[in-house]
Amino acid sequence: MANSKSSGEFYEYATVDTQPSGTALGYWTNTISPRELQKNLKIKAFYFSIREEEADSSAASDTSSMTVTLQFLCPGDAGWQDFVDLNGAELAVGNRLLFEDFAAGVLWRAGVKDGDYTSGSLTFGFDW
Repeated sequence: MANSKSSGEFYEYATVDTQPSGTALGYWTNTISPRELQKNLKIKAFYFSIREEEADSSAASDTSSMTVTLQFLCPGDAGWQDFVDLNGAELAVGNRLLFEDFAAGVLWRAGVKDGDYTSGSLTFGFDW
């Protein structure tokens, strides 16, 4: 297979199943602007999740080995900033996080950086 993106009115996902490479320095979801989603769709929150791509993830929970990175970009920033949980916890398969961040001009994306893929297939991204 090949890495892929899936977009819809209520979600923005990516699936990684091969080593990312290229000028994007990884494979990323399309960016989301929570402020625009709030304005256009009247959302009050958005979610970020990481899931095994296999149909029966109960048997696959330890088959994928890669690091998914969540990033944000504030107005005027020179580059993307990795999100760090306040408690220092790392993102893992099965995470589903709720965000209520609607700051003007802030963008979010998630991906697997070059070199952070070992094996398996994960789907990750945003829904609202």
